[in-house]
Amino acid sequence: MYLHIGDNVCVRTDRIIGVFDIENSTVEEATRRFLKSAEAGNRITYASPNMPKSFILAEGTAGVDVYVSSNTALTIRKRLAGRRRTKDYNLQRGK
Repeated sequence: MYLHIGDNVCVRTDRIIGVFDIENSTVEEATRRFLKSAEAGNRITYASPNMPKSFILAEGTAGVDVYVSSNTALTIRKRLAGRRRTKDYNLQRGK
């Protein structure tokens, strides 16, 4: 299954590691360094030109991919939780 995170960007739900509020998370220096490193390595995808409110970490082929979204972390988490309750998701995950 895929999770829509903004504009025309979707992320496979089985690759998602975490969803984070950008304002609260970037207070920590380690997070800012991580995001700067991801940007330098071209591992960041911006899902919208609007003000970023959250970022999603997902397993990629060459490490962790970062998706920046203008949707709030709460909105994305609710969408993800709704997807996980569906019959299709449970079948896909082998449950």
